[in-house]
Amino acid sequence: MKFIKRHISLIFPLVAILLGLEFLIVFDRTTDTYEKSLSNSYSIIVVAKDEMSIDDFRAWDSHILGVKELEKSKILDRINGDGEKTSINMEKALPNFYSVKLDKLLSISELERVKINLAKSKNIKRIENFRSAYKAKYELFTFIKMAFGTFIFFMAIIGFFLIVKQMEVWNFLHAQRMKVMEIFGASLFLRSKVLINMAVLDAILSAILTSILFLFIQKSWVSDTNMEILKDNVSEIFVFSDFFILLFASISVVLIAVFLVVVHVKEE
Repeated sequence: MKFIKRHISLIFPLVAILLGLEFLIVFDRTTDTYEKSLSNSYSIIVVAKDEMSIDDFRAWDSHILGVKELEKSKILDRINGDGEKTSINMEKALPNFYSVKLDKLLSISELERVKINLAKSKNIKRIENFRSAYKAKYELFTFIKMAFGTFIFFMAIIGFFLIVKQMEVWNFLHAQRMKVMEIFGASLFLRSKVLINMAVLDAILSAILTSILFLFIQKSWVSDTNMEILKDNVSEIFVFSDFFILLFASISVVLIAVFLVVVHVKEE
């Protein structure tokens, strides 16, 4: 019980930081997949006078990933209705229609740049990039990423200050022993060794606890959720390499906190 009381004040904020970090990693992995699906479902419609190949399109903009020519007969069927037949002459009179895929989810300004670049071709008569629908999805997606990142950032700052305060408490409890060691000429590292050992131990425990929590989320909670983006990316919720990222981050945080506290006390 004494051990828990002594270490919970450090483990709790450290786990909060690691939870934020892992949520950020998972969010980035899952949204990367979602971003690719958004990009794959989106296309620009281009009307050209003459036939164009993918190399013709890429010559005007490097973001062009794929080009698919739309059948003129199907376009005429939509215009005339299912009841009317299309003639060969009508098909020949139509320009060429292309569905153009992009290599990634572009920003609004990048999307406009693609349209401007394609419009430079004298062979292209019209470009429809469905800007309003694209803008609504892109801005919502960007806002969610920004809001989530901002929340994690401020939570990490608060957690770090709590860790520093706990280090100050530990430093106060061991101040007399550290003062005696200083008198006998012990180095700063040796005087701080007890704080470092305690902090590293808590960092390891925090990384293990965070990993266990995300494994539980992956194995139990995600299977019962109706969120398709999570169900489609169950394996991305937690991977084994995440533990080492969390371990490295937690040890780095506590060592920085110990250094700041010890140096501050030395200067005083």
